[in-house]
Amino acid sequence: MIDVCLLLEGSYPYVAGGVSTWVHQLIGAMKDIRFGIVYITPHSDPTREFKYTLPNNVIYLKELCLHDYALDVVAPRRPKKSDYETLIGFYENVLQGRYDGFEDVVPLFQGHNACFDFKSFFESKSIWASLIKNYQQYASDTAFLDFFWTWRGTQLPLLQVVMTEVPRAPIVHAISTGYAGLLGAVAKIAYGNQFFLTEHGIYTHERMLEIAQATWIYERERMGYRAEQHMSVFKQWWLGIFKVMGSLAYRHVDRIFTLYEGNRLREILEGANPEKITIIPNGIDVASYESIERERKPVPQIGFVGRIVRIKDAKTFIQAARLVLDQIPDAEFYLIGPTDEEEDYVEECELMIEAQHMESKIKLVGRSDVKEYYKFLDLVVLTSISEAQPYVILEAGASGIPVVASDVGACREMLEGRDPEDIAIGPGGIVTEVSNAESTAEAIVKLLSDRVLQKRCSEAARIRVHRYYNQDDLLSRYLNCYEQGM
Repeated sequence: MIDVCLLLEGSYPYVAGGVSTWVHQLIGAMKDIRFGIVYITPHSDPTREFKYTLPNNVIYLKELCLHDYALDVVAPRRPKKSDYETLIGFYENVLQGRYDGFEDVVPLFQGHNACFDFKSFFESKSIWASLIKNYQQYASDTAFLDFFWTWRGTQLPLLQVVMTEVPRAPIVHAISTGYAGLLGAVAKIAYGNQFFLTEHGIYTHERMLEIAQATWIYERERMGYRAEQHMSVFKQWWLGIFKVMGSLAYRHVDRIFTLYEGNRLREILEGANPEKITIIPNGIDVASYESIERERKPVPQIGFVGRIVRIKDAKTFIQAARLVLDQIPDAEFYLIGPTDEEEDYVEECELMIEAQHMESKIKLVGRSDVKEYYKFLDLVVLTSISEAQPYVILEAGASGIPVVASDVGACREMLEGRDPEDIAIGPGGIVTEVSNAESTAEAIVKLLSDRVLQKRCSEAARIRVHRYYNQDDLLSRYLNCYEQGM
C-alpha cells in the first residue's frame, strides 16, 4: 500500500532542478515511507529519461498527460438535467469569484456514478448554451472562433485532471498548486484522504511571468498588425484558470508547507487559511559541502549555477560579466547547469557571448558536478527573475563561497538573515536589483576587490547554513507531519 502519493507537475523524476532535488531528498530520507508518484506533463514522450535514480521506496509511478485525451473513456451513466445545472452553476460561481460547489462537481467525473466524459461534455447543448452566454457577456469584442478554441484548450486539460483517479493513499501531497494542486483537491473530495501542499515558488506568480512573455497565446495577426488587445484578453483568461486552480487547492487542502515568510504572506493574500500554513525551509546535506577542499586559482572565478532558462535570466549574468571585465580583465566566468530545457534561449545566450567577443572568458559548461566548481569558484551569482529558496545559495554558503543574488524570493533573508539572531551573523553576500546587469556587476567587483569583505561573507554564509538549513533537521519535520497524517 502507498503511504504518500506525490503529485508532481513538470519536475521529478524527469526534470532536474531545485524542486526535483528537494523531492529526491524527501523520498531518500524516509526509507520506511512508501511513496507513489503521479507525474503531470503536457504530453507523453517515450524518449523521456529519468534524471534521478528512483529510491526503492517509490513503489508506484503514473504519468498524467494533460493533452493526451482519453476520448474512448465512457462514463457509467448519461448526465441528467440536474447534473448540467450543478456543473454550469459551479462555472457561474467561479466567474463571480466564488469556489463553493466543487465538491458536488467532482463526483460527476469520478467513480461509479460519474456521468461526464469528453464526449458528453463537449457535445452537450447545455454546455454550448452556457458558452454562448459567457461569450456574449464577457468577450463579445473578440472573434468567437478565437474564444471557442481558447475555451476548448483550457477545458481539455482540466477535464483530464478531474477524470483522473489517484492511487489510494492516506496522504496525497501536491508539490505545487496548478494542475497538481487541482488533482490533490479532486482526490481529497473523491477519497477523503489527507491533502498536503508544498509550495516552493508561488505557482500563479510564476505562470503570470510566463504568460506575460508567451507567444503561444493568441498569436493571430490581421492586416499586418498583431491584435494586442485580443492577446491580453486571452492571456488574462489563462492566468485566471491558474488562479482558479490555486484557489480550489487552498480551499480543500489540509496542510500547506511553504519555504519562507514572503511565500506565506502571498499565499494568505491568494486565499489560503493562515492556520493551515507551516514554514519549513529547504535544507542541504551541510557536511558534504563543508568538506569540499577549496583551491584558489590565480585569477577570479565567477559562476552562474542553475538551469539556462529565461526565468533564471542568464543574459543578465552575461551582460554583467562584460561590465566586470572592463574593470577586472582577467576574471573568468562559468554558466553551470542544464541546457536541454529551453534550447532556443541557450542559443540566444551563446550568440550574446559571441557578439561581445567573450568566448574565451565565459564557458557554457552544461550539466556538471557542481561540487567540482565549488572547489575553486570565488563567487556564485544568481540573476533569476523569480525564485523561492534556491539551493544554490545554500550549497555555495556551506562551501564558503559568497553569493551575489537578485532580490527575489527568499534570497535576501538567506544572505542577510531573517530575524535578529540570524541577521547578527552578518551578510553572506550581496543582494542586487532584478534584471540589472550594472547592479550585479557592481556587487561582483565590490566582493572581488575586497578580500576582507569576501572572507567575512564566506564565514557568515557557512555559519548561517550550518545553523538554519541542515536538511536532516528540516526533513524530520515533514516525517512528523506524515506520521500524524497516516
